[in-house]
Amino acid sequence: MKTENVDLLNTGLIVISLLFAYWLPFELFLFAYAVLGPLHYLTEINWIRDKKYFVASKLWIYLIVVAAFLVSLPSLVYVFAPESVQNSKAVLYITRELPPYFDACLFLSIMAAIIFTVFKSKSSQYVALFVSVILAFLFHSVPFYHLIIGVFLPTVIHVYFFTIMFMWYGNLKSKSRIGYFNIILMFAIPLCIIFLSVNPIDYILGIDTQEIYNNNNMMVLNTKISEAIGLSEGNALAYEGNAFIKIQIFIAFAYTYHYLNWFSKTSVIGWHKKLTQKRSIIIALLWITSVALYYYNYKIGFTLLLFLSFVHVFMEFPLNVISIRAVGKSFLPSKKS
Repeated sequence: MKTENVDLLNTGLIVISLLFAYWLPFELFLFAYAVLGPLHYLTEINWIRDKKYFVASKLWIYLIVVAAFLVSLPSLVYVFAPESVQNSKAVLYITRELPPYFDACLFLSIMAAIIFTVFKSKSSQYVALFVSVILAFLFHSVPFYHLIIGVFLPTVIHVYFFTIMFMWYGNLKSKSRIGYFNIILMFAIPLCIIFLSVNPIDYILGIDTQEIYNNNNMMVLNTKISEAIGLSEGNALAYEGNAFIKIQIFIAFAYTYHYLNWFSKTSVIGWHKKLTQKRSIIIALLWITSVALYYYNYKIGFTLLLFLSFVHVFMEFPLNVISIRAVGKSFLPSKKS
């Protein structure tokens, strides 16, 4: 498929994602996260692996796998710990006390992505990693650090801002007018959502949907976004509130289009070319199993897939860094005379 056709397709996907997010913001997010999400994780991890993770260091993959495991550990322990030990000191310590410290895993992963893509010598990389560890220790007492790194980085920054950078990076090569229009459109979406007219009566949640949100603490992101833009002081938002609904429309749009953008770029990126028959079967079976888990019990699916979700987020960091650097350089004057 030609680049212009792909860009036109993405224009349609942006509009469709917004319309469905406006219509069913809560249900769309749950569907996209459970059905499109796992297939995105599996296919992107396969592609990034074949691209040698976009870094020259073998240390990188071990670092992010350990980091992803540590970040997802509290949720795994909380859900699967036997009832007899759920209130034990060890379990309570892992599920309540450790999570803020694990934000350092996210911070060190994004810093490592920058370090391994910028510095070429191992000595420089190790020194920079050591400095990053010190910074993580110093930043631990800063609430803004935990908000940006622990809450926004693996969520809205990943699915919205990094998606725009990825689109922009690709368009630096194609110079497509439609591609640039899509980038402007993406930046304009939050403003469009602000001025949307919403009637809370139209967004009353069913019991099952509300239960899934409550059981998986999915209100946290909405609340933190509201707090960051000054609409609340960190208190839980009511499901029927206008602010909550508009924030959820943005979240549903961002996640849905993030996944659809990946699948729409198949012919451009060529991530499907490395999919052998064996890999395709494995990915298909894992995806079907993942969706089945979500269908059986959303909380079990959400918790078990959390590790895979974080691995794919961390694996993408070097590509995010490369994209942002390329976009930044495009604003600098060319050295060519």
